[in-house]
Amino acid sequence: MELKTIEQFIQEHELQNGEDILRAFTKRVNLTLVPRTTREEVRIGYSKFGGHPDLPNADLHPGENMTFLAQFRLSDLAEFESVDALPKEGLLSFFYDLEEQPWGDADERHLWRVVYTEDTQLERVRVGEALNERAVSFKESYAENGYDLYELMEEEVYEAFEELFDREELHAIGGHPSEVQGDVFEEVQETYGERFDDPFLLFQMDTSEELDIMFGDAGMLYFLIPNDALRAKRFEETEIIMQCY
Repeated sequence: MELKTIEQFIQEHELQNGEDILRAFTKRVNLTLVPRTTREEVRIGYSKFGGHPDLPNADLHPGENMTFLAQFRLSDLAEFESVDALPKEGLLSFFYDLEEQPWGDADERHLWRVVYTEDTQLERVRVGEALNERAVSFKESYAENGYDLYELMEEEVYEAFEELFDREELHAIGGHPSEVQGDVFEEVQETYGERFDDPFLLFQMDTSEELDIMFGDAGMLYFLIPNDALRAKRFEETEIIMQCY
C-alpha cells in the first residue's frame, strides 16, 4: 500500500476532508512482516517465525510451556524509519503460552516473555513444541482498520476504502496496531496504567495458516512496550493484548 493510492481514493470519491484522512492515515505507518512459504531451516541468529529460538544459552528459554513465536535480528530493521526507536543490533525473541492463551490481564504476566540479547554467540535451543519455521522479509506499509479513519468517512465509503488493503496475514512492528475489537493502545493503558500512555508496538502477530497458529477465534496478538522502557532496552517490561473476532 502506497500513500498515492490513498490520495487517488480521496480524489475519486471527492472527499472534502481529504487532508484529515491523510493525516490520520500517515500516523499508521508500520513495518509489515511477510513469512516466506519455502520450508527451510533458517540460519542461527537470523530473523524468522517459528521453529526453535536462538539464544546465548538454554537457561534463557522461559520453559517448554512457552511457544516460541518469532525472532528478529534488529540489524535487519535498521534501515526502516518507522521502527527507528528500536536498537540497531541484537536479537529480539517472543514467547507465548499457546495452551493458556492469555488475553493480557495483569495476573497473567507469567504467560509470555520477550528476550533481548546482544550476544552474537548463539545456539539453537530445542525446547517444547515448535511452530512451522519460516524466514521473514520486511516492507514498510500502513495499518488498516483504524477507528480514527472510520469516523472520517461514511460507512459505504469506508467499506470501499478497506478493499484497498491486502487481506492476507497482518504481522507488523511499529505504527498503530490493526485492531480487531477496539483501540489496542487504549486497552493496554487501561490495563497497565499511565506508563503505557505512549506505547510502541513491538510485535503484532496474526492468526496464520502458514505457521499453523491461531489466537482465540482467528484473532491477533500484540506485544507493547512503554517508550521509555524501549529506549532503555528494558524489554522485560513488554506486555500483551490479545483480541479476536
